[in-house]
Amino acid sequence: MASHHCDHGRKREAYSRWFRGGKKADDSLEEAKLAFDQEMNKAKAEAAEILEKANSRASQIVNDATEKAEVEAEKILSSASKTIENDVNKAKEELRQKMSELIIDTSEKILGDEISPEKHQELLKKAAAEL
Repeated sequence: MASHHCDHGRKREAYSRWFRGGKKADDSLEEAKLAFDQEMNKAKAEAAEILEKANSRASQIVNDATEKAEVEAEKILSSASKTIENDVNKAKEELRQKMSELIIDTSEKILGDEISPEKHQELLKKAAAEL
């Protein structure tokens, strides 16, 4: 009978070890799952951060390019405006000159004699100033 009782004790001990072993395996699995989840979350966070930095950099590149384009457009407009202004001033000056010459030529014909070079220059200046 005693051996039967002893067998019973061994079985209980075996079950107990098996149970503890199973529990350890479950705990290890749980720890592994937690560690995996933590790593996944960390990887997702890093990926999100990298993506955010990339988007931010892309926006910065677009903004820089836009600013450069605006500055360049401003330079082109300014240059074109100066060219137009110079052309207009040149045309006005040529027109003044032609008008002055026409006035002097007409004056000479009316007066009937040649105007001296000094008087001619004086009339040119006066006519140009009035135009």
